[in-house]
Amino acid sequence: MSKVVTDTSVLRVCRTLRQRYGRPRLGNPTDPIDDLVFVTLSNKSAPNVSERVYKDLKQKFPNWESFLSAPSLRLRNVLRPAGLWRKRSRYLRAALRKIFRDFGHFDIRSLKNWETDRAISYLSRLPGVSEKVARCVLLYTLGFKVLPVDVHVHRVATRLGWTKRRRPDQCHSELEGLVPPRWRFSFHVGALLHGREVCRPREPKCEVCCIRRECEYYRKKYRGNKRKCIVQ
Repeated sequence: MSKVVTDTSVLRVCRTLRQRYGRPRLGNPTDPIDDLVFVTLSNKSAPNVSERVYKDLKQKFPNWESFLSAPSLRLRNVLRPAGLWRKRSRYLRAALRKIFRDFGHFDIRSLKNWETDRAISYLSRLPGVSEKVARCVLLYTLGFKVLPVDVHVHRVATRLGWTKRRRPDQCHSELEGLVPPRWRFSFHVGALLHGREVCRPREPKCEVCCIRRECEYYRKKYRGNKRKCIVQ
């Protein structure tokens, strides 16, 4: 890293994001399997599209038994708007079948009694389930103090100077080492929303950024331009 990340700076960022965005659930279901499907659908899909597809799926298949027994073509037609429908259909069915084999029912709430690493390992070995998806399920539905890192969280953390790792899946543990457990949920949702709305991939809105005081990218961008680099 090109700067030392201090605990004080991390806490200032966490508090500011919490004040700005709160602790919304972002539409995530409270049941772990429901959330597993919800988050899987959200990968590489716009939030409004994946939410609509998830609601349609739940309406057409009120339980996971009916989901597994449905004709492949019908299932793919439901998943089609989210994209990658062939892969999603195959992976979701395979993951649900494995869960049923392992637990005897479509309920994985008992994972809350597992050690964190074991729970992450189990979920991320399910077909089509990444470590980020696994961590989201544990964070949103089972009370684990983990920190999922998606592209938005990764972008915010990179610009802050908290990580130099090039991919989101490389820095889950690194960012967990910086963000205290009690702040991980609010930091995750806050950084995610901040990345969508302000800290965009191109033309980030640095002038209206609530955490620019702590941002390495902002200071480098406006180095030498004291007028623009004023932080309030």
